[in-house]
Amino acid sequence: CDFISVKKSLIVADYLVCPTCLEIFTDPVVLPCSHSFCRACVQQWWERKGHQSCPVCRTEFSLTDVPLNLALRNVCEAFSKASVEAEDVCSLHKEILKLFCLDHQELVCLVCRDAEKHAGHTFRPLDEVVKSNKEKLREGLQGAKERLEDLNEIRDDCNEQAAYIKIQTQRVESKIKKDFEELHRFLWVEEEARLSAVRDEEQKKSWRMKEKIEALDTDMAALSEAIRSAEEQLTSDPLSLMKNFQTAMTKIQNLPNKPELLPGALLDEAKHVGNLKFNAWERMKDMVSYSPVILDPNTADAELSLSEDLTSLSFGKRHLRPKNPERFDWYKVRGSALASGTHTWDVEVGESTYWRLGVAWGDPCLPNFMAAYGIGLFGGEYKGFADVSGAYIPSVKPQRIRVQVDTHERSISFSESLTNTQLGKTNPSAWSHLSDNMNLFPFFWTRSQIPLRIIPLAPRVTTQSQ
Repeated sequence: CDFISVKKSLIVADYLVCPTCLEIFTDPVVLPCSHSFCRACVQQWWERKGHQSCPVCRTEFSLTDVPLNLALRNVCEAFSKASVEAEDVCSLHKEILKLFCLDHQELVCLVCRDAEKHAGHTFRPLDEVVKSNKEKLREGLQGAKERLEDLNEIRDDCNEQAAYIKIQTQRVESKIKKDFEELHRFLWVEEEARLSAVRDEEQKKSWRMKEKIEALDTDMAALSEAIRSAEEQLTSDPLSLMKNFQTAMTKIQNLPNKPELLPGALLDEAKHVGNLKFNAWERMKDMVSYSPVILDPNTADAELSLSEDLTSLSFGKRHLRPKNPERFDWYKVRGSALASGTHTWDVEVGESTYWRLGVAWGDPCLPNFMAAYGIGLFGGEYKGFADVSGAYIPSVKPQRIRVQVDTHERSISFSESLTNTQLGKTNPSAWSHLSDNMNLFPFFWTRSQIPLRIIPLAPRVTTQSQ
């Protein structure tokens, strides 16, 4: 059928329009009077009127079921289909679009193929192009689905990291409060000790001053009595004067020594407040320590446990840690970056039987691809890894390993610091390709529950004369 022609003729005759709703018939039914309507329109009309009648001729009748106008429904469906398929017809030649022009990337009909506009162009059957495009679309769709999975995975990781940041905040705040409480407690004890020393000196010197004043009061009372007695003799009669003269003279002549102020009687302010803060700071060194290397918890494998002060690690307990780009796997962790220069740190290995120590370098966001150099104990043998020599037997059993790094000489050396026994030294060959401002990282690996501990350094407080 030529649906275009049918469509035009039907619209002109209003043949497919329901007389009630003036729309294309939906589920058309035919009444005994031969008029057709949409089933819903007839039912609404009957409900409104309260009886069964034709909306057009008003003929009344009684029906138990309204028959479907099957012929009219088929024509309506054909009309709707023709309306949709009209889009598949060439707008110029009214022919079905069966070809695809590769040059213009558009659908064309058979007449268009021979037109001057498409002279010399390459055409493909629509089915072939549709098949090829569907395949491309499937590939693109697969890629889009994979990217959506990537986005979902990254979003989950970001949500995990956002939750972990809160956990980190609580842990760090707790550690900061704890350390400052210790400092506050030390300063409070130090303050009380300084105040107590002031009070003790004040009590001792006040007591001495009280005793001095009491002694002066006694001497003054005796001397005043002698003066009064002598003055009485001066006004007495000659006989009385002669009788008491010698006694009065003795009292007048036996005068106490001239009193002097006590030296060092005042409070020693200089001792108590001089360099007060510096002295407290100097005494504080006994309660604080300095670690030359700090472990970075954001790089630790989930199966490593780090101490609260980030100076020791052990294996065994699995922790919930997010997937961030800097995190190692396989029981590794690195320390904070080393600046250019010389660095030394000691690591107590004790009785641990699975460990590796050294340095690593490379992209911090690709930790498992970083190069590493050092020595270790695993499989019952002391071994080097990377540029360090292979298995060897040290002259002493290492308990405390000293790692020395010199970025200027581009060297790494290892020794047993308790016995000062050299364990090995290397100049990594890859260092010749590294820039002078390259960052190195202390590197640690363990599969032992016995912790590896970075030995702290005792701080020194010194002064320098101008």
